[in-house]
This record gives sequence, structure tokens and C-alpha cells, in this order.
Amino acid sequence: MMGKIVWNKAFSVESKYLDKQHKQLIEIVNSFNQALDGGERATMAFEVLNRLVRYAEQHFRDEEKILQMVQYPADQFQAHVREHEKLTEDIYRHCENWSSVGEESLPGIGQFLKDWLVNHILNTDMQYCKYTRNFDDSFMSVT
Repeated sequence: MMGKIVWNKAFSVESKYLDKQHKQLIEIVNSFNQALDGGERATMAFEVLNRLVRYAEQHFRDEEKILQMVQYPADQFQAHVREHEKLTEDIYRHCENWSSVGEESLPGIGQFLKDWLVNHILNTDMQYCKYTRNFDDSFMSVT
């Protein structure tokens, strides 16, 4: 049984919009691991993983748009975009592995997603806080 990610203030990037999206990503990753723990396995996990990929790609676009609006330094921005691209590639690689190896690969995918999301928010995303802190993101609509 894999522990849940529990949102707390340490995860806040001081942007209501991005925090709300991060909470949603945490919820989806928790749903994936819950599907594994609940024995629903492949079918449910595959649906949740698809939802995660779609939502993560939208979140990455939104986050990158906001980082450009707050004039996040170009070198840091490019590194951030590369990290998003790498995660997307890694998820697709895990999906291919799942296709060839089968359900045995699911717990590894769940642990990877959990570790990556927590580390990305707490390390990479925290670097842009001073830029987003005073940015009014209320015009953005959260899906």
C-alpha cells in the first residue's frame, strides 16, 4: 500500500491558480495509487493515468504561460520547460513498459509519479515563487 500525498502549506507556490492545479494533480496521482491498492488494477489505473497525462499537459502549458507573464528568467524558464518535457516522455515510457511488462510495472509507475510530483513542486516550482507571489492570476480559469 502506497501512502497518499497530502497537500500542505509547504506545497504552495503562492499562486491560487497553480496551487489549485497542483492539488488536482496530487488528487489524480493519489487516485492512481488508490486504484492499485484497491485491486482495480489495469483498467482503472489506465483511465486515471490517461486523465493525469491530459491534465498534466494542460497544467504545464498554463504554468509556462504564467512564468512568461511574470518574466521568469529565460534560462530558468527553459530548464523548467525541459523538466516538463522529460516528465511527459517518462510517463509515456512507463506506459510502453506497462504494455510490454504488464501489471507488475504499475506499482513502479505509481511510486515514480508520487516521487516526481512531490519533488517537482517542492524543488523546481518553488524557484518561481518570488515571481508569482504578487501576480494576479484571478483571470485564469481552473479546470
